[in-house]
Amino acid sequence: MCKACQQETWHNVINEYEKFGTSDDGDIWDSTTFLTLRCLGCDNICLLIRYVSSEDVDPQTGDPDITESVHPTPFRSDRELVNGYFSIPKDVRTIYEETIKSFNAGMLILTAIGVRTTIEAISIQQDIKVQGINTKIDEMVHKNIITRDGAVLLMLVKDIGNLATHEIKKHHKDDLSLCIDVIEDIIRNLYIHPQKAKLTRELIEGGWSRA
Repeated sequence: MCKACQQETWHNVINEYEKFGTSDDGDIWDSTTFLTLRCLGCDNICLLIRYVSSEDVDPQTGDPDITESVHPTPFRSDRELVNGYFSIPKDVRTIYEETIKSFNAGMLILTAIGVRTTIEAISIQQDIKVQGINTKIDEMVHKNIITRDGAVLLMLVKDIGNLATHEIKKHHKDDLSLCIDVIEDIIRNLYIHPQKAKLTRELIEGGWSRA
């Protein structure tokens, strides 16, 4: 999809850069490829980021899954993915990405369903086994994943998602944007900030300096 043309078009790869990383023992690896693309219809330029990890494997084929994102997003109402989203676990990242795409494409009912499903995905990833979304949110508070005030906001997200799922209710885009804000705050605190803190600690203890 081209942002300028607003349709699917062919693109040329202008340049490509791959960043490869591996664990100390070599058992775990990941690769991020950055491709600068030019639309063959209107010459619009965009960046395609392709991410592959040995930890994200298709259980049926055994091949690593490929995650792709285009920047800026090609949809009219752009909402970018949260910075550092590659740190998010695969299952949570997948539903979160689809929620953002639905929001940007104006599919507001699917967006509301997506934000609620993201809560479920986070609960599963955090090994919360209780039944019922309300009980899961309470368990998040108990495990210090969110604060009590955060739970109040998450209940709002849940209610909006439930209305979209069970009553096919379309909510205002501003309300859904707030729901995404709440989800992204949890994602940052659970996955992105700890990863950044870990890398910063390694820099400090290893005596390295940033370029």
